[in-house]
Amino acid sequence: MLIPDKKHKSWDSFLSDEIVQMLNEIESNLTDDYNPTSPENILRFLTIDLNKVNVIWLGQDVYPAEGVATGRSFEVGGLENWNTPFRQVSLKNIVRLIHKTHFGITDYKNIMKFQDIQKEINLGIFPILQPNTWFNSLEEQGVLFLNTSFTCEIGRANSHKKIWENFSRKVITHISSVKPDVVWFLWGKEAISNKEYIQKGILFESRHPMMCSEKYDDDFLKSDCFKATMETINWLG
Repeated sequence: MLIPDKKHKSWDSFLSDEIVQMLNEIESNLTDDYNPTSPENILRFLTIDLNKVNVIWLGQDVYPAEGVATGRSFEVGGLENWNTPFRQVSLKNIVRLIHKTHFGITDYKNIMKFQDIQKEINLGIFPILQPNTWFNSLEEQGVLFLNTSFTCEIGRANSHKKIWENFSRKVITHISSVKPDVVWFLWGKEAISNKEYIQKGILFESRHPMMCSEKYDDDFLKSDCFKATMETINWLG
């Protein structure tokens, strides 16, 4: 069964017989070789109290590298600290935008590279929490790290998109209906394509954090998403 044992009761109204049947069909279509490797992380979002959600990071699908997917969008599993080497550029650029926001940097050319931010973290100049503690803190503050595809074949990004498409649309529609004041971070075309299923909400749209450049008007590093929500969420953790 894909529904986690620690499912929060705030999702009971969503988990109708129709949805449960849909999940059973999805489970029957999954192969043995997919991420997340821990079954309880596939629908991890169902363990979160929906009533306390203030901000949603809408990701695409789980990371395809084996052992990296955690069930939370944009989180890289296995990071002990920000000095641990990792390849996922999206998370590095998310940290860069939070750094830019924290220090009030306005000139794009002055946005620091991730490796330079690492040095500031080590020196205590930029007091962001370490990765796992940071994600936990943001989640406790009301950030929901939601994907639109909850599994993928190991090594094949977005390979289960069609399997999860209808289910994820129902998730998005349900959240927006019961939480009409929630803030949605829609980063990239994949996330933005789902905004038609958001009945009500506050939307921040930009290019995906994977590729950033000053030449894009809607570049991720130009987004005000963190600045606009810093009174609700302490983005340093």
